[in-house]
Amino acid sequence: MRIYQTMGFLIGTLTLSSALLADQCLERDLRFSKDRTFKIMQITDTQDDHCIDSRTVELISKAITTEKPNLVVFTGDIIASGDITPEDVRVAINNVIHPVEQARVPFLVAFGNHDEDSSGLTGIYEPQQLQIYRSYSCNRNQTDDGNSVTGTGETVSLIKSSDSDKPAFAVWTLDSGRYAPSSFAGQSINQESVKYDNKWDWIRSDQVQWYVSESKKIEKSAGRKIPGLMYFHIPLPEHEYMWDIDAGWVYPDGYPTHPGKQRDKHSLVGERNECVCTGPFNSGLFSAMVDRGDVKGVFVGHDHINSYHGNYFGILLGYGASAGFGTYGFSAADRHRLRGVRIFEISEDRPHKINTRMVLASDLGVNTHDSNQYNNFPKEYCEKRLREIKLSPTNSQEFEIKQGRAVGPIVR
Repeated sequence: MRIYQTMGFLIGTLTLSSALLADQCLERDLRFSKDRTFKIMQITDTQDDHCIDSRTVELISKAITTEKPNLVVFTGDIIASGDITPEDVRVAINNVIHPVEQARVPFLVAFGNHDEDSSGLTGIYEPQQLQIYRSYSCNRNQTDDGNSVTGTGETVSLIKSSDSDKPAFAVWTLDSGRYAPSSFAGQSINQESVKYDNKWDWIRSDQVQWYVSESKKIEKSAGRKIPGLMYFHIPLPEHEYMWDIDAGWVYPDGYPTHPGKQRDKHSLVGERNECVCTGPFNSGLFSAMVDRGDVKGVFVGHDHINSYHGNYFGILLGYGASAGFGTYGFSAADRHRLRGVRIFEISEDRPHKINTRMVLASDLGVNTHDSNQYNNFPKEYCEKRLREIKLSPTNSQEFEIKQGRAVGPIVR
């Protein structure tokens, strides 16, 4: 089914829905349910513009209706290239957020490497995007005001106990950045010609320090360490170690797409169908989590057709597969086979034991067989906008790297 909507309607919907749902969402605490459970839904790599494939919206809506999550966490690449005006960006964001807001489900956002792809044209960078997300009544991201930590929108949200206002669980979101600088210490990093170069960004040392500091503050306030989950976009090197090294497979020599002999060691479930695309440096976040002992799992996106998770020395590491029908997947008829969301089920009585599973679009009756785009705008409109983007002299921007983060076009 194709959904045709105008930008005016969508912007109006954003304003109207925010006003109508403000009381219901803003006043709702993040709290374990009466049955002492809490459910989180991870949505990642929707990665589309204002001309979104409507099946992405259908997947989000059906997943929320079926799973009834208490919290939704977006782990980056929510939008991508294709927008050329600020209005386009707002529509692209609203396409994905509206079904969550309409269902009155609180949500958090962590940024990915593609969220600023159109920023050189639109002037809407991550800080401005954060303001848009925070304008929704159901958003739980903290403001960056007065925060000098690298990245945008770092947040820790505490989930209250079912029978008191004491914290029982924590949900952390970090900004893992965009791309590594082209060189460091006289050595090249970001070269497309180097097939296996790790050109992606990484969690910075001040972000690790922020996590440790906030973790200690929470422990001091609560009188104990509060278990939690952490979400961001680009995987840690440990995501790769868990799959490759213990299995005796070292990328790029080859890797199995399904767990082999390491399954017994790390209890791996799911598939690896592409590289674990990390940054060039291991900044020690995993080690810090081991030392603190509170984060029980780290889940990412970025690599669309990886869906595995496992237990790496006491901490769950894993992927959510891409939810976006407008971005890359497998080839030919299998292109959308892994489109879906990841579910986390947490018990207040056993918060250290987290159950997680993928829910695929095909499980929810979404058409995953047709590789053609199901645009929410008429085809002619989307094709016209694509032509405008290709003709724009400012479409290809060179970005200045500041602390490893793309902060804007270089002025020559």
